[in-house]
Amino acid sequence: MGLLNPLFLLAAAAVAVPLLLHLFQKQDRRRIPFPALRYLQRTAKEHARSIRFRQLLLLLLRVGALLLVVLAAARLHLRGQGGAHPPTALAIILDNSPSSGLVQDDVRRLDELRELALRSLDAAGEDDRIWVIRAGEPGDIAPPGGAAEARTRVLETVPGGGAADLAASLERAAALVRDAGLPRGEIHLLSDLQASSFPGEGPLLLPSDVPVVVYRRSGDPPENRGVTEVVVGGGLPPLAGQRTQVAVRVEGEGEAPVPVRLLVEGRVVAASQVTPGGVAILEGGPFPRGWISGVVEIDPDAFRGDDGRFFAFQVRPPPTVALTGGPSPFLAEAFGVLLSGGRVISAPDPASAGVWIATEGVGVESRPSGVPVLVLPPSDPTLLPALNRRLTEGGVPWQVEAGGQGEGRPRGDLPVALGNLVVREAYRLVPTGESTSGAGSILVSFPAGDPWLVEAEGARGPVLLMGSPLDPQYSTLPVSAAMVPFLEWVLLRWAAREGSTSTLAPGGELQLPLDADRVLEPDGTVQMRTGTARVLVTRQPGLHRIQRGDTLLEVVAVNLDPSESRLVPLPADLLEERVGEELRIARSAAGWGREIFPTGEGPEVWQPLLLAALLLLVAESWLAATGRRASRSEESVLADLQFQVRSP
Repeated sequence: MGLLNPLFLLAAAAVAVPLLLHLFQKQDRRRIPFPALRYLQRTAKEHARSIRFRQLLLLLLRVGALLLVVLAAARLHLRGQGGAHPPTALAIILDNSPSSGLVQDDVRRLDELRELALRSLDAAGEDDRIWVIRAGEPGDIAPPGGAAEARTRVLETVPGGGAADLAASLERAAALVRDAGLPRGEIHLLSDLQASSFPGEGPLLLPSDVPVVVYRRSGDPPENRGVTEVVVGGGLPPLAGQRTQVAVRVEGEGEAPVPVRLLVEGRVVAASQVTPGGVAILEGGPFPRGWISGVVEIDPDAFRGDDGRFFAFQVRPPPTVALTGGPSPFLAEAFGVLLSGGRVISAPDPASAGVWIATEGVGVESRPSGVPVLVLPPSDPTLLPALNRRLTEGGVPWQVEAGGQGEGRPRGDLPVALGNLVVREAYRLVPTGESTSGAGSILVSFPAGDPWLVEAEGARGPVLLMGSPLDPQYSTLPVSAAMVPFLEWVLLRWAAREGSTSTLAPGGELQLPLDADRVLEPDGTVQMRTGTARVLVTRQPGLHRIQRGDTLLEVVAVNLDPSESRLVPLPADLLEERVGEELRIARSAAGWGREIFPTGEGPEVWQPLLLAALLLLVAESWLAATGRRASRSEESVLADLQFQVRSP
């Protein structure tokens, strides 16, 4: 509440008048001589108590009437929603990330948040400048406007596909409010406050004079289970005519098994069960050559956005491989296993091969352009100069030097397990040139940081360079169970680049081939390529088909960020730590109305105050009149008693 004319409060001193009259009122007592006073004394006491109570009640009515008149003259008004307030820069952060689609107590979370946003707009004034920031659409532009424009944006908001970064949204809102140049500023955060939507640590960069009003729903979110990862073929593209495995990770609460179904082109091809937190292995295929797409799904729950996960991959023929430089017996044996299983094809001529394995680097400098190659160093260190000459002529920015790492256990983030790999001896892999940032990437290294397997882009195509030959004298790899899977990964990984099984999150960028002219989105919308643009931003989860006319070029799966499956909100103490002292939390719709626009001048209440004062004065007049009649009646009774006592 507030006062528009606070000086009128000085008139409240007038309440001293009835107080003084009450305290110093002369008590006019009459003495009547009675020979028998017992009855009269009891009557007098009861009469005195009645008079004192009536006088106290009259005092309260008179003081109350005076105070109500003073407050009406001072123009008392209520603060908060529904009243006028100074021109305010208002940023409403409306969290429409996928988790806003959660249905709890038969109400969708986004509908609840939109209703509160509309209450904020109902309380906004004509001079306010308002932004509606959709936290679930990172690329969305929030233009400033009035309450009408903001209302339209709120009503048009639907659950998006991108994960919310509320920390970034709050700092963005603070910058908009700070630069608006208006007397006041407020930030209204309407979200489910997922802990995962507040990345980073420490206080945010928010102005100390801008209040942040946050809606925090009471109670815990319901249990949720979601598909968070789908890996086809261990990350390698399936081969035509062969079955492949699909690994599915399901996260969430509960211990009951969750049914998992694998759908390919709309048809269920495999099913299994998995406990939340585990991985289910499903088998599919064999598949024909071309693009294959589908979805892995579980039974729906309160949050349906993560109950399915899309995938897409390109089924390819086995790669054609050429071995140059005289392979070791262990390499030849592992290659024979892949040949007999139909996983690779031996090239009759190295020039027709799609992948090379070059022992001692033979042919690296003269291979066809664009052909990837695995380069194995020689077992004899005296042959290193010839290898380095070939690497230099092939434009490979690495050299192999003797005197490298002794026995050790290298580790790397590969899709195949190297087991208990022990390297007994390794050469040094040294990048060439002044800058090593463009020399490539280290895939496997020793604990001290020395590389053992590196990837680089040579002048004639991609190159994998190992620090040890495939010889048991140098490492345990040639005689371990990891040898064949490792060799298969090496030969198929370049095909995996082209037949992508990767996935994007909504808001990610689709890299378009040069000959692509359109993208067919999951809802049937067609995004046409404009000019020479090579990138299109995704907007929704599902399968995006990149086309040239009616010809399908590529299929890309777009899925929710796995963090959206974790519905646990940020604890209140951490929220206060991140936001700061200006945080005000509302836990209900009524509480929201009380917290927003705290400086607002609500409706004046002088009319009800004067009406109440009038009622008090009427009550005071009635009480005073009845009191006088009662006093006269009591006096007549006393006089009659006196006459009777005096009579003989």
